[in-house]
Amino acid sequence: FSGYDCDSDPCQNGGMCQISDGGGYRCDCPEGTMGTNCEIDSLNECDSNPCRHPDAICQDKLGDYACYCPPKHAGKNCEMYDRNASGGLGVAIVARKDTNTYYAKDLELQRKQCLKNNCSSKRGNQRCDEECNTYACDFDGNDCSLGINPWVNCTASIKCWEVFMDGNCDKECNNPQCLFDGRDCEKSLQPCNPVYDAYCQKHYANGHCDYGCNNAEC
Repeated sequence: FSGYDCDSDPCQNGGMCQISDGGGYRCDCPEGTMGTNCEIDSLNECDSNPCRHPDAICQDKLGDYACYCPPKHAGKNCEMYDRNASGGLGVAIVARKDTNTYYAKDLELQRKQCLKNNCSSKRGNQRCDEECNTYACDFDGNDCSLGINPWVNCTASIKCWEVFMDGNCDKECNNPQCLFDGRDCEKSLQPCNPVYDAYCQKHYANGHCDYGCNNAEC
């Protein structure tokens, strides 16, 4: 605002204060209000029956209205059926994002990336090209699936696929390229000493440290 008379912000309900040519001020009032300071409700918005449900109650407000909806109805005008709605003051429903449009645009962007990475020429080259391993790029022609020999990068001197998950730890195969020997080298816990087993179960978490039970097995 500008001018002395507008400094006190006299206009109410969203009115805009303007300096009058002859001195003083005037308020440009929003629709539905009037008066020197826009303090008067000049329009009953409920007269147009905005609430869509016959059992809804309309309350006139300054430049606006409110609908109080019965149970199972929602929305600014109680226009939406919602079996989980408890009723009460109607609130405008925010439109949800069109997910189908979003995914279509995302797929289009991915396909452009496929062209940029020249994925069509890499498809079926027996190598997994990670940048092409997407739906839009036809999953690199299945080059990244286990249909191809999963031990193709294993350089061990023994045939790790023949000892895979046989219960014995073959250290030469215990690496990512040889699929960690099927986890055969992971240490398994020995059973708790039978001398302590029953005792440890009975005294578990009793607030005292029993050295015979203070191990991973027990």
